[in-house]
Amino acid sequence: MSLRSRIVLAVTTVFASISLLAGWLMLSGAESSLQTAFDRTLHTRAEWLLSLISVDPVILPLPTDTERMQVMYHSYGQARELFRSPGFPDSVDTGSGKPSRWLSHRSATVQTSSDQLSSGHVTLTLSVSDASLQQDIEKLRWVAGLGWLLSLLLAFGAGYVVAGWLLKPIQAIISQANTISDTSMSDPIPLPASRDELYQLTDTLNKMLGRIRENAELQRHFFGAAAHELRTPLAVMKTGLEVTLGDGKLTAPTTTFLTEQLDEVNRLTRLLDEFLTLSRPDEGVRLVKTIPTDIPLLIHKCLGSLAAIAADYEVHTQTELTTENSSVLFIDAGKLEHILLNLLENAIKYAVSGSNVVIEYHQKETCTIWIQNKTLRESGPTLDLIQPYFRADPFREGYGLGLWISHRLATLIGGTLRLQWTNFTFTSILTLPISLSVKS
Repeated sequence: MSLRSRIVLAVTTVFASISLLAGWLMLSGAESSLQTAFDRTLHTRAEWLLSLISVDPVILPLPTDTERMQVMYHSYGQARELFRSPGFPDSVDTGSGKPSRWLSHRSATVQTSSDQLSSGHVTLTLSVSDASLQQDIEKLRWVAGLGWLLSLLLAFGAGYVVAGWLLKPIQAIISQANTISDTSMSDPIPLPASRDELYQLTDTLNKMLGRIRENAELQRHFFGAAAHELRTPLAVMKTGLEVTLGDGKLTAPTTTFLTEQLDEVNRLTRLLDEFLTLSRPDEGVRLVKTIPTDIPLLIHKCLGSLAAIAADYEVHTQTELTTENSSVLFIDAGKLEHILLNLLENAIKYAVSGSNVVIEYHQKETCTIWIQNKTLRESGPTLDLIQPYFRADPFREGYGLGLWISHRLATLIGGTLRLQWTNFTFTSILTLPISLSVKS
């Protein structure tokens, strides 16, 4: 449930509770007022009828068809009934003049004073049906209930609109924050004019973005500086190894050893180049250099570079490349080569000895490269494999950066990298867009 909905629900609940209590109190007061007015009118009618009564001689007024009347004469401790209307209710609260509200009649009792009759007094009880009063009360309850429901609906709608208006500055902050795609675009969020809680929230977010930008810059500069500093000694080592190997005076074991060292130096150089690329993600568009690239040819080139490693691990490679109706892709060949070398080297090193690493290439709506190898384990954590410094097997050589770098580079060139590990089979699926491809 959104914050706006929670605010509206809370306000509506509070309004409903308060208005229901206030409405009940007002309705009770209105009902009492109606009953009091009805009883006052009845009492006035009874007093008027009483004023028309005479005892000597006996003169009695007649009630209407909707009235029931009883006249009693009290003299010298005795009571004598002078008149009783047919249908006069037997159960009448003559003490207070207000019988129980569940009765279908309401009654009023009045009596003469000593000034009017010196020898005794006359008591008149007038009873009428309270159907009209109950109808008025019922209508009042319906009006009050419908008014409460209508006001509740209006309060809900108005609360929804007002909540949206109050949360509009927060939505503006969210929209501004969503435009920040990387640390180089983390411009400060405009501060509200009023120095309220929203001002404090915006100011806190700006300070947090500033710290994130500063830390990201420090991290990028560290990666870039470290990579640049290491490239010089690696270049010197590479040149020295190449010169020594080209001398032709080395023994076979020494030549093999130095060749392996040169391969490691080349791998470290490639790793540093990838670090340099990833240390500047905000310049990814400028760093991507697209050229026409023949994907099957590039795959064969990468397999040739890794032939010695495949022989050392006693792993064979098997290619199934669909070249019919294939297209030449406009893509960054250097970064794609880094990705393929990482994926192929990872597949070779973690494959079961004597098994095949299968490479498939298909082009339809997208360009898809499958690299599959058999593993000793049935399955593993594919999501962790694209995290930096994570190694599925700590006893295997490597830095735990290959798949992470491949994932970042694939995103940089507009592709996606998915990993699957089930049934003792590890599969890397690299998908590339072909919207900028041309038929070969």
